[in-house]
Amino acid sequence: MDTVKSAARKVSEVVFPGMKLSYGHKFSIKSEEVLSSLPLQMCLYFNVNYSFLWILIRIGCLVYKFHDLSQLYQILLTTVIFVMIVVEISRLYLGYIGNLTEKVPELAGFWLLTLFLQFPLQCLCTFSTDFIILSWERLTDTIMMIFLLFEIFIGYFTVKAITNHQALKFKLQMMKYNATSASTETSLE
Repeated sequence: MDTVKSAARKVSEVVFPGMKLSYGHKFSIKSEEVLSSLPLQMCLYFNVNYSFLWILIRIGCLVYKFHDLSQLYQILLTTVIFVMIVVEISRLYLGYIGNLTEKVPELAGFWLLTLFLQFPLQCLCTFSTDFIILSWERLTDTIMMIFLLFEIFIGYFTVKAITNHQALKFKLQMMKYNATSASTETSLE
């Protein structure tokens, strides 16, 4: 029975971090506030699931219209789609890690990749008439643009909130460190 309780406790610590579960008593929450953004996490979750379909349609449409494009646009479109796929995978990974673990560098990397790489490339593929845009591409790219706009908007406020919280924690730790080092110095004298 103890192994079942310990296994359940380990699983609950992974699934619900910050919660202590004591059997037969009410559960208590640690004093730290969780700053992960639920709307951003929902956008990321649905974007990850949609990205597989988006990649398949993007590659399928590229193969379908490849011979109708000029050589310049064949090279350009192939390169843009390859870069978009690589950026999309790394961007979603950084977003997941940054939001769930409340790490500022990963979350800021996600937001910067979204704003300065993925969004302009998506605009290029969605609105450029030289790429011979098919109806499937227009539909999938419009849905992807909506995801990107939500992630840019929500991600900005999430990065701002987590950064302010981390800066406050650092200041409090420095004040605590300075207070303990000052009391240690006075006791040594």
